Amino acid sequence: MMIELLGTITLGAVPDPGGYFSAVKVIVILAFILPWLWVATWINKDAVRVHTSQLLWSVLILLFGALSVFIWLMVPLYVVGLIVYILATSAVTGAYVAHRNKRVVATGRVLTAEHLRNFFASAGKPKVVEVVQHIKIYDSLGRPVFAPSEGPAEKLEAYNLAQDFLNDAILFRAEDIDLTPAGGQAAVRFVVDGVLQRRPVLDHAEAEAVIDFIKEIAGMDVADNRRPQTGKIGVEAGAVTTDMNVTTAGTTQGQRMQIKVVLEAVRTDLGGLGMNEDIHTRLEEINAGDNGLILVSGAKASGVTSTLYSLLRRHDAFIKQLVTLELRSTVDLENVTQYRCKDQTEFAGRLASILRRDPDVVMVEDCRTSQAADLICEAAVEKSVLLGSAAPSALAALAKWVKIVGNADKALTPLKVVTCQMLLRKLCPNCKEAYGPPRDMLAKLNLPAEKINKFYRPPTKPLVDEKGNPFICPTCRGTGYYGRIGAFELLEVTDEIRELVTQNAPLSRIKAACRKNKMLYLQEQALRKVIAGVTSIEEVIRVSKKK
Repeated sequence: MMIELLGTITLGAVPDPGGYFSAVKVIVILAFILPWLWVATWINKDAVRVHTSQLLWSVLILLFGALSVFIWLMVPLYVVGLIVYILATSAVTGAYVAHRNKRVVATGRVLTAEHLRNFFASAGKPKVVEVVQHIKIYDSLGRPVFAPSEGPAEKLEAYNLAQDFLNDAILFRAEDIDLTPAGGQAAVRFVVDGVLQRRPVLDHAEAEAVIDFIKEIAGMDVADNRRPQTGKIGVEAGAVTTDMNVTTAGTTQGQRMQIKVVLEAVRTDLGGLGMNEDIHTRLEEINAGDNGLILVSGAKASGVTSTLYSLLRRHDAFIKQLVTLELRSTVDLENVTQYRCKDQTEFAGRLASILRRDPDVVMVEDCRTSQAADLICEAAVEKSVLLGSAAPSALAALAKWVKIVGNADKALTPLKVVTCQMLLRKLCPNCKEAYGPPRDMLAKLNLPAEKINKFYRPPTKPLVDEKGNPFICPTCRGTGYYGRIGAFELLEVTDEIRELVTQNAPLSRIKAACRKNKMLYLQEQALRKVIAGVTSIEEVIRVSKKK
């Protein structure tokens, strides 16, 4: 009897055929799973843009999604499983949104009231982006880069952002450009006339768009955000085309981009460097010789390479064989054979190999070893040799050269002249301000007060137009300076100076011999430009402190 009863209950519990599948429930599951897959894909891409852990968040969203689907299918009550799924996926999505919104500026945040309001306001309307073109851009192969005529609006926005970014650099005459990620923003820094200037920051997403756009046209791998890469582009503003060397590398907060602007006309024109006429004339005469050593010195970033290139260019490249040996070359010189070496350890060997080819004029960026110095001394007996050196004065450069060679007589025999230079910002001709210099200042500078009525400086008060409205000088963009000029001292190595140095005479006697030869020291040459109204005394002091 008991067995029959249990059999009856068991058979009664078996559901009727056809109750195992529900098309409606399957459709509901798909309707909720497909948006989850879209969110997972978006998080995977967005994590890269905001520079957070792509792997961590991808694993979390997939894990929570898969687990909630499993719970949904296993819970006997279908609706309860659905609620668990919605809560789990919403929680992990909300956690990611809260995390990424802290890493970006307000305008880049998602699912905020402002974002949702803008989204619904623009729903159904095609996104229209107008093309902005301030300048012409050329890629690494010299081909013009045009605004994309098709594709997503983001590409056109990236083109416009790059236009604005590069145009700003051209307007400010930036020599070096640095775009560095910092939190949810990117710091923009320009070096203008040798001085660092901070520009308005960019939104992180905007900075990434600019970097990726420039990387693509510079011939770099856009997908590689970590490995250091180099490339080049060209920018044309008006009648001037500027070459730019681009470097990118990954950081913990995103990509960093640095751009070096190459101004070839400035780097190779001896007449445009700012030498006083007497120095220019004498240096031209010495440089025109068929042999001898010219030592060009200056502090770091004082334009020594420009002077070396300019002196080299004064030789006829069609008649003579001109060669250079550099650690790195920033300008490709036409009809000049340019050699490079990795470091100073292979410098002497590389130089010996070059000299065996019997060039007429050799330019050497720097010399730090006695082996290379011996080669230069031997070569300068029959060839013209131009040598760069890092030194704060011509006398310091001379002493450094003698020390490297190790023998004063050998070092000085081929040496004809030593120059030293500093780069000074030129006062803006449009807004510079005249003033009477204090007499005590002139006394400290050993300048005759009775012969100097005024100096010039950047404006000390805001500029105003005819109606009294303040404005920024359109020439210098408010810096007070426009361009740079060199101040040069020239130490001609006469027989008297050779004898004094060889005899290890006191420095005072060597200086007296230089004075006898009418040499003016570097600071005195700089003050001549202050008196002429070319630069300011504050600029001379600033540069002199750096030396």
